[in-house]
Amino acid sequence: MSTTPRQRVWQAIRHEQPDIVPYQINTTIPARAKLEAHYGTKDLDDLLGNHIARYKSRLEYEPLPEPGMFADEWGVVWNKTVDKDLGVPDNRVLLERDLSALIVPDPLDPRRYAGLPAFFAKNQDRFKLFSVSFSLYERAWTVRGMEALLSDMVEAPAFVEELLDRIFEWNMAVLDEMLKRRADGVGFDGVLFGDDWGQQRGLIFGAKRWRQFVKPRVAAMYRKVADAGAAVGIHSCGKVQDLFPELIEIGLQVFNPFQPEVMDLWEMKAKYGQQLAFYGGVSIQRLLPFGTPDEVRRETRRMLDDLGKGGGFIIAPSHEMPGDIPLENMLAYIETVQAQQ
Repeated sequence: MSTTPRQRVWQAIRHEQPDIVPYQINTTIPARAKLEAHYGTKDLDDLLGNHIARYKSRLEYEPLPEPGMFADEWGVVWNKTVDKDLGVPDNRVLLERDLSALIVPDPLDPRRYAGLPAFFAKNQDRFKLFSVSFSLYERAWTVRGMEALLSDMVEAPAFVEELLDRIFEWNMAVLDEMLKRRADGVGFDGVLFGDDWGQQRGLIFGAKRWRQFVKPRVAAMYRKVADAGAAVGIHSCGKVQDLFPELIEIGLQVFNPFQPEVMDLWEMKAKYGQQLAFYGGVSIQRLLPFGTPDEVRRETRRMLDDLGKGGGFIIAPSHEMPGDIPLENMLAYIETVQAQQ
């Protein structure tokens, strides 16, 4: 009986050697359009052999009358005229240090869970990942504004604590509901929290304030996920590896996006590879947009051979592949990971 993609991902997380290194091919809207045109289909997951299926916590953004503008359920308006995937916040919900204007969505809104039966049925053989985007700090800065929130951390920490508590309570309610949901006995295998704490040179607001504002709340969220028997993951861009020992201490199992521009992948795997599974690694800043197809093949093969030893590695682009990556480089990556089969 052949090993399923789901089993391979679990083996990697448990630091066991899978028959092949599990892989993922995630794209932005423009990059996906290139692949759809090349392959002549919009149903790419089966064709690509992706190992992970993601279900998002947020509801779809509502389009506004102005072209390219969308509103999320927290009242933030997003301008998607340039970045069609995520967009850029175009307003601040909290203009003052006052939570009376905060819009907290209904965590039990049935629209949030309506797609679960079909999702579980379609992806039984894939690792089913519940993706909690903007899970704490990022949600706070989108409603308050980044500069304002960073100032608040220094000048009004009690306000920040209260704001983060409201977001944390919402997250816990959604986690409760998502983790208990099943279809024919099938539920989520893992949760990936999204919360970018870093930039290219280090933590945005420093380790001291991360420990004060973020660590206690993510520790509680991680415990809830682990208690449900699911794997705990974090997506945090930037140079955040100084936090790895503390993240391991509070229960983190999977780290994404594993950016080669800000950390030595081989050093991190050697140092933490028996405690963390690394998910990502293939550079979308240098290798994929600017390398040759042969360079992409060689570096992808090197990662598979070296970082894939002993489990603890799920190879993927270090973020969703953007539209500026040449088609031939995307295909070089795809063909190399598929050639393991």
